[in-house]
Amino acid sequence: MRLFSFLRGFEMADLKRINRMVEILSMIDRREKVTPKGLAGHFGVSEQSIYRDMRVLVREYPIRFEREQGSYRFVEGFSLKKVDLSPNEVRAVLVSKAAVAKLGKGVANAYDGLMKKIRAETGCKTGQRLQSMGPQYWLDIDPVEDFCGVQKQFDAVQKAIEEKNSLDITYKSMGSQQVTKRVIDPYGLFCSKGVWYTLAYCRMKKDTREFALDCIQDIRPTDKYYAIPRTFNMDDYFKTGWHIITYGNPVEVNLWFNKDVARWITRRKWHPSQKVTANKDGSIVFKVTVNGTMELKRWLLQWGPDCEVLSPPEFRKEVTTELKLMSERYRNVKRAK
Repeated sequence: MRLFSFLRGFEMADLKRINRMVEILSMIDRREKVTPKGLAGHFGVSEQSIYRDMRVLVREYPIRFEREQGSYRFVEGFSLKKVDLSPNEVRAVLVSKAAVAKLGKGVANAYDGLMKKIRAETGCKTGQRLQSMGPQYWLDIDPVEDFCGVQKQFDAVQKAIEEKNSLDITYKSMGSQQVTKRVIDPYGLFCSKGVWYTLAYCRMKKDTREFALDCIQDIRPTDKYYAIPRTFNMDDYFKTGWHIITYGNPVEVNLWFNKDVARWITRRKWHPSQKVTANKDGSIVFKVTVNGTMELKRWLLQWGPDCEVLSPPEFRKEVTTELKLMSERYRNVKRAK
């Protein structure tokens, strides 16, 4: 049995819950009295949250509820301290640590706590591997510079997801700077380009939207309950957009890339819908279907003269207009001085 295999499928924003579940495993391993009511009081969550945690742990570990002792117990002979992580599992821990370090101090601190528990609750081989392998990974992720500024919002959203309570928020839009009051049902948290967001159903817009945590000026729990649709999946949600913006009607876009950058485009998967056609001269035609083209436009402009919009005509015209405005901007010699 692999230690902490229940981590599969959890989002980074679930670190608080992961930390709780690791501590529950430790308490069971120390043969403390572990009951749903006692755990709920210890962690300050509902018994329903504890039951959800235990359903996950029971699937992964030989845990049973012994009525005579009135407590959860490991089956006789099993102990976490007898389990060691394999070299590949240790590498996975170190890679995840490199990623979490970029997500803000609060998240990184929670992960450090998790690492301490891993060291304490595993065999000596795991500790030696973690120490000897060291910080050998670096990930190109934009760091969160001011996590303290969104800690309150982050914690409130996490608790709302656990307890399934809607939130009252006061939100100031980055674009229009308009301030609105909303009631949202959070589905999850995600980090993009150094900014934390919650993906939530907005009762005012009657649609699922992204809300930047640093744009939430006030956040309060309500007595309204909600349920995340069983069919909802964050990976599926973001597939329709180019990056995180999924608004707008589906648009099929054809882009031409010259031979000098074609290999950079074809070396990775940029979007689930992409199709690439190679030309005899080494150039390629890159076809993709996205909901809304704003983020796609920003991406293609970074390729400069090595990229050209072939279709649709209205998107080609939009990009042409943008390039003209850029050219006029750079003709402003006074500002450059």
